[in-house]
Amino acid sequence: MAEPIAEARDAVARESWAEAYRRLRALDPADLAPRDLEGLADAAWWLCRMDESFTVRQRAYAAYADAGDDPAAALVAVRLCFDRLTRGEAAAGAGWLMRAQRHLRGRAECLQHGYLALCEGFVAHRRGELDAALAHAERANAIGQRFGDRDLVAVGIHGHGLALVAAGRVADGMALLDEAMTLVVAGELSRYFTGAVYCNVLAACLELGDLGRAGEWSEAARAWYEGLSPESPYPGLCRINRTEVALALGAWSEAEAEATRASEELSFNPLAAGRAFYETGEVRRRMGQPRRRRGGLRPGARARLRAAARLRRRGQF
Repeated sequence: MAEPIAEARDAVARESWAEAYRRLRALDPADLAPRDLEGLADAAWWLCRMDESFTVRQRAYAAYADAGDDPAAALVAVRLCFDRLTRGEAAAGAGWLMRAQRHLRGRAECLQHGYLALCEGFVAHRRGELDAALAHAERANAIGQRFGDRDLVAVGIHGHGLALVAAGRVADGMALLDEAMTLVVAGELSRYFTGAVYCNVLAACLELGDLGRAGEWSEAARAWYEGLSPESPYPGLCRINRTEVALALGAWSEAEAEATRASEELSFNPLAAGRAFYETGEVRRRMGQPRRRRGGLRPGARARLRAAARLRRRGQF
């Protein structure tokens, strides 16, 4: 009979997150190795227990740092940076980025430098430093090629494409985004980065008004996330982009359904929930336009827009 820790590790390897969470939580925390803490953090994240995921992942980071395993500590710090930034927590994200940089400073180039470059490129892009974002994306891609890491290769290509689009080189940038998406659709990436690339590419298509491309990738994203556990963060995150696609195409009922479900599913992420509330209100406002003279907005629209406004005032949207 397998030991409980072996069964828990097997569940993590199979990405059976509910089982992994249950098994790891049943163990004495003192018996968990750093990699087990990472597994528990991943399981909590995929079950939308974000605060618990952050807490446990910080324990994994501390365990690696205490053991002097700088590359492993840096990789966990990079993940914490990504997770904090995507929740709109810029100061916390910047702090974790600094920690990751400190752990790798002066070390010979390793795989973890590639993930650090991804993170640095993401931050540079958010700051409008597009030349730096391009350089970091190219470095991530190169390190991914060197070490045979498909996540690094694909996400580096997609980061390069996003930076080119932002710099006005739209045709070159979209060609790279299409290339990255072929890797995603082929199932060559981890689930975490698959979702990230889907969301970012769809957002870029919508910003450019490329509805044909957005619709195509939106359908591919739906085929992917419908195969995930209903507790996963991605159905809700993907629905925001699907709402915008449907809204742009005038498919009001579909847009309203997607936005409403997204606002219900995204309570774990105030930033994303704010977008979902806004989109729900916007859809209902547009659906109510023909009836304005007889009572204004569709019922519920004002409430959704007010909810989004509250999140915006708090700096969460």
